Amino acid sequence: MLSHEQEMARDLEQMMAQDLGPVPAVTPGFPARLDDAALATMVELREGFAFSAFFSEREWSQAFNDLMEHQRMPRTHHAATPLGRLEREVDAHYLRWSLHTQESAATLLALLNAAEAALLYDWEIAAHVWTHARELEPAPVAVLEGLDHYFRVIRALHIGAAITGPVMRDKKTGVIEVPPGLAAAAAHGFPDADAGSFDSEGALALSVLRGRVVLLHRGVEQVVTAGEEFFLRRLDVVRVPAAATLGHSVLGEIEVAAGSEITAGNASRLLLPGQRELVAQLVAAMRGPGSDAYRSVEAMLPFAYPRIRANYMDYPGESSRMMMLKFDGE
Repeated sequence: MLSHEQEMARDLEQMMAQDLGPVPAVTPGFPARLDDAALATMVELREGFAFSAFFSEREWSQAFNDLMEHQRMPRTHHAATPLGRLEREVDAHYLRWSLHTQESAATLLALLNAAEAALLYDWEIAAHVWTHARELEPAPVAVLEGLDHYFRVIRALHIGAAITGPVMRDKKTGVIEVPPGLAAAAAHGFPDADAGSFDSEGALALSVLRGRVVLLHRGVEQVVTAGEEFFLRRLDVVRVPAAATLGHSVLGEIEVAAGSEITAGNASRLLLPGQRELVAQLVAAMRGPGSDAYRSVEAMLPFAYPRIRANYMDYPGESSRMMMLKFDGE
């Protein structure tokens, strides 16, 4: 008789053995099939998942709970349709989480691409994928670039909704009402759309003191040399071909070994014991958004996140919770 874990592993193997047809390609621009009717379907569809609507830039309300914990029990057979593929990838993700199996760049990209193929653009799906992608080494560049595109589509929907008005549900009929032209307005705004708060928050302001680094942002490589400054955003990767020294306004010099890859997920590992202690002191001193310590920690979130999380586990507080949500994808 199989154990529960063995049954789940068997179900996962059967699930992934299904042939659901070719993997859908993701176009680099605004999705051509995402018209007003598809938007209405998207809003209806997301109610079957434990995710917020696309226009809500917020993460889950319960810290440390993996979103997949709240899904229905997985099925082992899925339809060979875009929605069937998405359901398969969500179910597989749930089983891997249940089995304590780490995601890979390939499995995360499959989940993200399945959501795009099903025309389900949802902030919380992408933020959730990022919380797994940030743990991977080497840096999952294709996943980060896919997330950037996904967030930009959502941002474009914000732009479109600001022009036409938001999607609403009629309180009497329950019918989802999409303002005419919302998708067209979003498509028009896409070239100027960024990745929302994943571009503007949770970033590190750094400088190169010695050597040079290569910043990979939105698929473009930029060489940054001594004396120059740059931002490391949550979807970026910094590659260090030869040993280099970075500078931070609060923590000082940071030595980086040749061949390193720096992301928002692993940046804290670069800190020396004295720098870690300074971060711990600032986290302990946080007293709310108006305090100097809070602002300092907010400006170094990738460095401070592990300490914030550990601090919250020992002494749950609103300031730590707010910081974690901001980094995880508020």
